[in-house]
Amino acid sequence: MKKLLKALLAVSMIVTMGGFAEAKSSKEKEVITVGISPDYKPYEYLTKKDKLTGFDVEMVEYFEDYLSEEEGKEVDFQFKQMDFDNIVTQIQGDQVDVGISGFTYSKKRKVEWSDPYLESKEVAVVPADSDISSLDDLEGKKLVAQTGSTGEEAAKSVKKADVTGLKDVQEIMNAVKANQYDAAIVDTGVAEQYASSGDYKVLDGALKDEKNYIIAKKGNKKMIKKINKCIAAFRASDEYQTLCDKYGLNPVTEEETE
Repeated sequence: MKKLLKALLAVSMIVTMGGFAEAKSSKEKEVITVGISPDYKPYEYLTKKDKLTGFDVEMVEYFEDYLSEEEGKEVDFQFKQMDFDNIVTQIQGDQVDVGISGFTYSKKRKVEWSDPYLESKEVAVVPADSDISSLDDLEGKKLVAQTGSTGEEAAKSVKKADVTGLKDVQEIMNAVKANQYDAAIVDTGVAEQYASSGDYKVLDGALKDEKNYIIAKKGNKKMIKKINKCIAAFRASDEYQTLCDKYGLNPVTEEETE
């Protein structure tokens, strides 16, 4: 009987210790939720098998490995897919911790801004057979850009332009191809991706020079400090230039932010 009691006590201790170990393990895991709009190739997009990929996605994979090693615990970035113009709202409502979706700086967005991780610019894309050949030719034309983006702001700066905002970049480019609009105003990385198909051409010059940032809720400086550590390590790594080359994007050459 005593042997049975000892055995039961031993099993009980193992189960209890296992429970403590599980609780300890769960406490050591940090989850950072990321709002992302996967319609902005090459920054983030879905493959034909609906797998999320792109520069930002691979960058976040680097962040996970870096923070997990740096902080001595498992750090898990979890993506939540949504429309681009909803990301800021979701951050402000504490539904996601950060937004990583090719964001460029705008005073209208009341958020915390990270250090820049790419250089960019807003450019005009027209159908390959368009007779529009310069930015000056955009005056008075029908322009389209992603709703809530700095591309939309840049489009509105064109004199007498009729500007429409659409949520999905694929929809935007299809509409331009079908001549529903004269030109799309998008990030240069996105523009070059679509131009490579031969169906579009990118006009020389930029409507706006920019950089790409990661955003967090206004006041959440602790999160931005953590993200900035990741960006600094990423930019100092060999993988940074490798991914810039892979996706045709421009590395940051200046330390200063806007």
